[in-house]
Amino acid sequence: MNIIILTGRFGMGHIKAAEAIREEILRDNEANNVEIIDFMDYMFPAISKYIYKGFNFLVSSCSGLYNSLNKAAGNNGTVPLKVAVTRKIDRLISQHEADAIVVAFPVCSQYISAYKRMRRCSIPLYTYVTDITAHEEWIAPGTDKYFVGDTVTKNALISKGVLEEKIIVSGIPVRQCFYTGHTQKKSSQKEILIMGGGLGLIPSSGDFLRSLNDNPDIKVTLIAGKNEKLLTSIREKYDHIEAIGYTDRVDYYMKKADIIVTKAGGITTFEAIASKTPLYVIKPFLEQEFGNAKYIEEHNIGRVLWNKDSDEIEDIVNLIHNDKLLETMKENMSKLIEEFEHSDLYKDTKKEMEKCS
Repeated sequence: MNIIILTGRFGMGHIKAAEAIREEILRDNEANNVEIIDFMDYMFPAISKYIYKGFNFLVSSCSGLYNSLNKAAGNNGTVPLKVAVTRKIDRLISQHEADAIVVAFPVCSQYISAYKRMRRCSIPLYTYVTDITAHEEWIAPGTDKYFVGDTVTKNALISKGVLEEKIIVSGIPVRQCFYTGHTQKKSSQKEILIMGGGLGLIPSSGDFLRSLNDNPDIKVTLIAGKNEKLLTSIREKYDHIEAIGYTDRVDYYMKKADIIVTKAGGITTFEAIASKTPLYVIKPFLEQEFGNAKYIEEHNIGRVLWNKDSDEIEDIVNLIHNDKLLETMKENMSKLIEEFEHSDLYKDTKKEMEKCS
């Protein structure tokens, strides 16, 4: 079976989700041919870098405008499908001899759905919703199945008109390495991992970092992603914070930490669950992160600091030394892992693809 997975570099979460889906499909049957394709690079090679730069700027500097545009995109729910774009999708499917299309970014669903309608094409389209919040932009009439992270997402899709039989609760896709290799910590020193997503956005201020840097009881590791400016700044200012750039060893850093201070991204949230490391989210500010933050709070797998006036340093130090609460959070993560056994992700996908092939 030839499968293409369409995604985009809007942050790194959608790319990581695509990699996890590919890994799960090949894990059961290596004879499958699975290709991950950056949809923006393929469809709009001349302007894709500007699209990504614009996204990065909005997220990092104009979050309010980004949230407004995100809502507007969801309300619109359509994409312009001109002849040239249609022919490119023709070529994409033909080149890969695709039997099915999987998407891990909402715009891709919209384009393929519109293409199926225009070409009267029946190629199976499977959409993996990578946040707990079911934003309208994820909903496309040509989608055969939606794979979602939780029953909350499923119910939200149903309330927006998606048929229940089209929705499978599978958990948000996470690579196998996050589930394996859990070891007992050898050091008694508490460890905090600070992550800002693929864009290197850290969820707090310089005062916060300075306080952690000056606390001898806590070891701090900060992953700056591809933000070289941030990486250099952290290394120059804070002697006791281990700052690293983009890394493929996120699972290692997660599993050795006591808590993860991060944005409330869907992929990061489920990677933390798989790693059994409690989360600490400071003041969510992106639209899609609000639902993820509520999910963290409702399942007691971390703490969300909503109030801008709260003393985050005091709060996080108290949490990291509350071994009983942290253990409860880890147990809750284990329960979620049992509910979303990761091998089912592929089994459900395969079963649905075989029905539609």
